[in-house]
Amino acid sequence: MDNITIYFNGEKLQCLIGAIVSVILIAASVYFQFLQKPMLKGIAYSVIPLSTLLIIICVGVIFRTPKDIKRVTKFQIETPQKIQTEEIPRMEKVMKSFNIIKNVELVLLAIGLVILVVFWKNEQLRGIGIGIIIMSISLYTFDHIAEARGENYIRFLKSL
Repeated sequence: MDNITIYFNGEKLQCLIGAIVSVILIAASVYFQFLQKPMLKGIAYSVIPLSTLLIIICVGVIFRTPKDIKRVTKFQIETPQKIQTEEIPRMEKVMKSFNIIKNVELVLLAIGLVILVVFWKNEQLRGIGIGIIIMSISLYTFDHIAEARGENYIRFLKSL
C-alpha cells in the first residue's frame, strides 16, 4: 500500500472510530437526560453538541476519502507537478487549521475548568464543565493524532 492510500485510510479509520464514539456519547447523553441527576444532564448538554460536530466532520472525511485517494494518486501518476502546486498547499492549509482548532480546544478546556471550579456547588453547571473538559481533551487528542499523520504525509509529498 502506498503512502497516499495509507494517509487517507488512516484519516478514514480515525474518523470511523470518532463517529462511533460520538454516537455512543450521544446515546449515553440522551439516556442521561432521562435520569433525575442534574450533573449527568449537565454533562449531556455539553457532550451532545460537540459529539454532533465531530460526527459531521467524520462522516464528511469518510465519504470524501475514496475521492481523495483517487485524486492524489492520479496527480502522482499523471501530473506529478500538481502534488507541488495543489496537494502540498492544500495540506499546508489543513496543518495551519490544526493549530487554530487545537487552540480553540485548549480554550474550551480552560472554560470547562473555570465552570467546574466557579460553579462547583451547582451540579448541573458542574456537569457542563465536566462534559466540556472531557470533550475538549478528546477532541484535542483526536486532532493531535491527525496532525501527526498529516506531518508525515507532507514529508512524503515533499520527497516526491
